Amino acid sequence: MDPIIWHKKQTDISRTRAKPLGADLRLLILQKMQGKPELSVLLEVFALEVEKQIDISRMLWRHETTTTLIRHGQGTDNRQCFALRYADHALGEIQYDTPYALDQDEINLLHTYHRLLAGPLFSAIEYRRIKEMAMRDHLSGLRNRSCLDQDILHAIAMSERRQVGLVLLLFDLDNFKQVNDKYGHLDGDNVIRRFSSILKQSVRTSDRCYRMGGDEFVLLLQPASEHSARKVIHRVMTRIEQDHTLRSLEIGTSIGATPYRRGDTPVSLFERADRQLYQHKRSK
Repeated sequence: MDPIIWHKKQTDISRTRAKPLGADLRLLILQKMQGKPELSVLLEVFALEVEKQIDISRMLWRHETTTTLIRHGQGTDNRQCFALRYADHALGEIQYDTPYALDQDEINLLHTYHRLLAGPLFSAIEYRRIKEMAMRDHLSGLRNRSCLDQDILHAIAMSERRQVGLVLLLFDLDNFKQVNDKYGHLDGDNVIRRFSSILKQSVRTSDRCYRMGGDEFVLLLQPASEHSARKVIHRVMTRIEQDHTLRSLEIGTSIGATPYRRGDTPVSLFERADRQLYQHKRSK
């Protein structure tokens, strides 16, 4: 007997057969998922319920520009993707990798799970959208001070636990007050937007950009080293020089940069970067 065929038969025999979800069980699953505004928590509850009936090697959810790995196992040749919807709202796509090809009963069961997930998932997506709006600076589109206060604590914890390099860059625009005084706040707002765009273009997706307020900005680079931070600074300075509007208004920037050192707090990081920034500003 061909051992490959024999192995497949054994897998099919030992495989747990999916059972339809009765009304009571559907209600119980729905109750578990409702009231879970955090997407990570909701998707974990959903995965645990699905795994009671179907063996999942890997599971992920794609929505707009983000991909969330729910189960981090190996991909397989048996892959099924399902589009999720709630009324007229697209909720992305969920992908399953399984150790065997799903039969029609299992596919129908997944459709039932997806219908139960749709309402809570829509609510969680809306919750995330509103939360992100509250953490954004309206003018620049960058993250705001409240978001920075949360993120820097997480970044420091990452550096402590996993020895991941962290560098804080502090920026202050040169000649910004004169632009506001001479040309007005509309031109000043345009300067903020253009410089914010330069910051976003100069970093990786893993790095984070913030507007502290006024003409003060922060970058958190992680993972990073002093060498990689210098590359970011070079890109920012080059793009400022190449921007016709900023150059015509004589807008420059003063910069303070400091790597994380063991035992640092957000206050000690900012104080060190702030001293460097003012040394840079005075040296001009």
